[in-house]
Amino acid sequence: MNILLVEDDEMLRKSLAFFLTSKSYKVIDFENGLDAISCLNNKGGEIDLVITDLNLPFAGGQQVINATREILAKEIPVIVLTSSGVESTELEVFDLGANEFITKPFSPPVLLKRMEKLLPKN
Repeated sequence: MNILLVEDDEMLRKSLAFFLTSKSYKVIDFENGLDAISCLNNKGGEIDLVITDLNLPFAGGQQVINATREILAKEIPVIVLTSSGVESTELEVFDLGANEFITKPFSPPVLLKRMEKLLPKN
């Protein structure tokens, strides 16, 4: 399973990538939304799940969600990670097509359980 991870906090991005790789996922990670959207344009068919922060350089998480829904023909799950616990933000990302909303700080094993709930069983 290929995970697109978009997170501008380098330490969090690297630790999540390491954790998910240790659980047998292939992680393609970016620090900004623009590079993630470019990846969706070029390798979108290989992506099984998108995990994105909302506040990103160059293109925000909302743009990543929009691009995921517009570029990819198949419906792939999107999990939003954010430090914003504001209800209106949560409702907005669900309206954009996100499947899960996780407020930082969070536990990687909890993220993993939410991913497993969204991904097809093998």
